Amino acid sequence: MTNKQLGKAPSSTTVLVAGGAGFIGTHTVLELLDGGYNVVIVDNLYNSKPEAVRRVRQIAGIAEDDPRLSFVEADILDRDAMHQVFEQHDVDAIILFAGYKAVGESVRKPLEYYWNNIAGTLALMDVARSHGVKNVIFSSSATVYGEPDSVPLTESSPKHDATNPYGWTKSMIEQMLTDLYVGDDEWNV
Repeated sequence: MTNKQLGKAPSSTTVLVAGGAGFIGTHTVLELLDGGYNVVIVDNLYNSKPEAVRRVRQIAGIAEDDPRLSFVEADILDRDAMHQVFEQHDVDAIILFAGYKAVGESVRKPLEYYWNNIAGTLALMDVARSHGVKNVIFSSSATVYGEPDSVPLTESSPKHDATNPYGWTKSMIEQMLTDLYVGDDEWNV
């Protein structure tokens, strides 16, 4: 997604990074800040710690009260909390990293993975839609390719059945977001 697609200069563009206190999330937040974007990190800290956000602020040289970076400890399943985020911040786009991510754990706890990853994405997308935010980048996984026909994988590689619940959640969310766009082509997925 480019600034041109959003129709705004970077300094006035706000990106909500769901799962932004995680490893990939924090690195993405730093790049967004470096690119001139405002960032709202939403994270329930299930797989991360508040220290990660403090380190991002330190590396980026951003004070606690600097409006370019906000942190909200919340779960994307909490619709009321998500509505508050969208009401308090002029969000233009979402990068979605939030979700459980351990393959082995997903085999032991499939219901937790389906609920957290799929229902969480549904809740977040529904709240975003109600606030007119229809730009989303979803962090998927190579697990959607199952047992691949060949490597390296590319965007045109055929998807196969996932081999674990974690992979299925990613595959299902990809399908859900595809259907969302098909139903409303104002979405930028």
